[in-house]
Amino acid sequence: MKSAGYVVLFTIAGCSQGVCRSVGSALSPAPSLSASAVGTVEVPTVVEVQAADGREREALDEQIAPLRKGGRHLIAEPPNDAEEAAYVTWITSAGVAAQNRQPPPAAPPGFALRAVPGRELWVLSEDDSRRRGAAAVVLRIGAAAPLIVEAPHTFFDQGTLPIALAIFEAQRARALIVNTSHRYGGGPKPSNAVGDDEGEGTGGASADDTAAESQATGDGARAVGSGRAGSGGAAGAGGSDGVLGAGGGARGDILAARERLAAALAFADVAHAERSFFLSAHRALLQSFPGMPAVQLHGFQDSSAPASAIASAVGHGANLERLLAPLRAVVSDGKVLAYPADINKLGGVTNVQARWSRQMGAPFYHLELSRALRDKLVTDEDLRRRFAAAFAGLVAGKGQEETRPGLPP
Repeated sequence: MKSAGYVVLFTIAGCSQGVCRSVGSALSPAPSLSASAVGTVEVPTVVEVQAADGREREALDEQIAPLRKGGRHLIAEPPNDAEEAAYVTWITSAGVAAQNRQPPPAAPPGFALRAVPGRELWVLSEDDSRRRGAAAVVLRIGAAAPLIVEAPHTFFDQGTLPIALAIFEAQRARALIVNTSHRYGGGPKPSNAVGDDEGEGTGGASADDTAAESQATGDGARAVGSGRAGSGGAAGAGGSDGVLGAGGGARGDILAARERLAAALAFADVAHAERSFFLSAHRALLQSFPGMPAVQLHGFQDSSAPASAIASAVGHGANLERLLAPLRAVVSDGKVLAYPADINKLGGVTNVQARWSRQMGAPFYHLELSRALRDKLVTDEDLRRRFAAAFAGLVAGKGQEETRPGLPP
């Protein structure tokens, strides 16, 4: 059941009506966390996974939707050094506070923490003062399963958001990270884009989204941070053919606009950008919960691979069989393939969150889903429930297995 307002009030300074903002400058280097300050990874038996009724998913969707509004035509803007330090400190501290049922920390400037009405959940995101595609982080308060669920391409890889919400709810996972901006700023996949995640592009969008996207491309209204991608017209994504708006423009202006857009797009894909709030949140959560497994959802066009799903895993403690076997039992056509044993593409080999998990000694699972399977998962409630339940194995026996040989470094 949906609720109209926030009902949880915090008594610490700067927090009211379920929203916590900064009460002072937080732009200082992230302090070193002592062993006592860092949360420990919960034992899986702490939480008994119950049948999900969808109410949590509905409540979260209600909170996340405003944070994603307009994000289809927004290019993620990376943090500077001071912003990144303050953000990492905030997310790390919030993770520990959530686990220990402590008051939430004050947010740095430009960000806010909101309590989800009627649920033991916090949503950490940018506030209304500035939109920069800084992602949304959800933390479960109190007991939770040691799992981070991530959806970095929810505008481009249609259906990955409701699927991620279903997994988060079914597993009672500790954290969820969702992007709030488009990986290509609302345009189709550029010709020079990283090839690991093939996605839908405009072809997979709804009729309304496609019409809005076409208008934004033609009018040169694609956002680049706080500016615009073009003067008199919009450059094509990644330097591809631009669309010249009414009134024309000098060739130099068009080329300059293309260069600005190409530079911005280097940070737009948060699964591959070397700096983003999404990546900072991933790193911060691994500081709060060392060794915690993460699963990240992606999508590919049905014509791109003869599979319904493609899974890979890296990092200390990763064991791909814990995911493959349950998924193969749920997906009726049996086409759940392992990278690189069964297929040599869509393995997430350049994924930055995977690299950081590996460096920080945590398992990371990369899962590509076909469009046909995603459509079924969105429309078939029973299939979605069984699919979400299949991820329970990722938290069982965690840290006792070595990385499966042959997987990407």
